[in-house]
Amino acid sequence: MSYKKHIEPLKEKIYSEKIVHSWEYKGAGFKYNNLLDWIWSISFAVLFLLFLWSVIDELTVDTPEFWVLFFFMVMMVLVSRYLLSPDKHYCYHLTSLGIHYTEKDMIPDVAYQVVRGFAWVGIVVCIIAAFMLGPLAFVGAGGCALMSFGMTNFSPTTDKYYTLISERTVVFDLENEGVLSFAIPEKGAYAYYGDIYTMTVDQKQELLSKLHSLFPSIEFVKIKRLNDQSKHPVYHQEEEKATE
Repeated sequence: MSYKKHIEPLKEKIYSEKIVHSWEYKGAGFKYNNLLDWIWSISFAVLFLLFLWSVIDELTVDTPEFWVLFFFMVMMVLVSRYLLSPDKHYCYHLTSLGIHYTEKDMIPDVAYQVVRGFAWVGIVVCIIAAFMLGPLAFVGAGGCALMSFGMTNFSPTTDKYYTLISERTVVFDLENEGVLSFAIPEKGAYAYYGDIYTMTVDQKQELLSKLHSLFPSIEFVKIKRLNDQSKHPVYHQEEEKATE
């Protein structure tokens, strides 16, 4: 029986199991993810600013237009960092069948209110443009109005996920980070894998203690880098069989 067939009866049952341990995580993920998100956001804005500076002759540091554009770029950096690649808020619950959790983007409520406000303004502008420019304007204004209508209900969402744990599960413990990576090998590859985050290494050690007591038969492997998972012997079984 494949792992996918095995988990079907357990998908709903995991949510009714008694919760043994709970914790939260707020952040960008791995240690350097936050830095990479900032580098991506700043680099995009700086490159766009340099492009405009090179093609517009009158755009110099001592002109008001430059500082207006610079302020706009700063706003775009903040938007791309906190709206396009926001931090996550996870709520984890450990049970005897595995871990179920929720995931939510850490976007301030005021940001949703601003987007909804711009959406209503966009609808009004599109309607006015359609009446002023005639029927042809409905081709563009109509599409923008439909998009704006979709954004009027822009609100935070909470997604539900789970990680089932069986006797075949391998838990990879990433050293010096509050991360555990769960994997179930099948036919020389991953039948399942997923990462679980903790706020601190101490919190991770507490979780490991709970896992050891709940699932004494599963394998725990310490790794220095996430890619070191592929070095585990189980993922080379098929290669060894082929060479025999």
